Amino acid sequence: MTMPDSDDLEEKLLSAVGDLMSREIRTVAADATLREASRLMGKHNVGSLLVLGGGQYIGILTDTDLARKGLAQGVNPEKDRVQSLMSSPIITIDSHRLVEEARALMKGKGIRHLAVNEEGKIVGLISLGDLIRYYAANFKMSE
Repeated sequence: MTMPDSDDLEEKLLSAVGDLMSREIRTVAADATLREASRLMGKHNVGSLLVLGGGQYIGILTDTDLARKGLAQGVNPEKDRVQSLMSSPIITIDSHRLVEEARALMKGKGIRHLAVNEEGKIVGLISLGDLIRYYAANFKMSE
């Protein structure tokens, strides 16, 4: 592994979740069909949607939920609703937390997406893919 110099390494290791997160939050209504949610994910090229119910975020639906839970439960994407597969409560991390803390939280909870909050309000999302791209760009493997 090619490592940056010590000052650069420290800066990279101390990067905050807020620096990597996407502030573009895609949502879906809890009573939308799973087909509608899947189409939204495809249209916006995202792996998760925050679920809205009663004007607030009540859960998260991920591509993994659709693939694994959906297949296991034998859902009907035309009839079954987002609320039947969504994960709740939403697991969050503060935007000032370190990227490494986000990775550890994802690993510990067995999840691939975290909502990011600032002062108790969800302001973005970060995914395992975001972390992988970050680590790949900043810590290159040598041959």
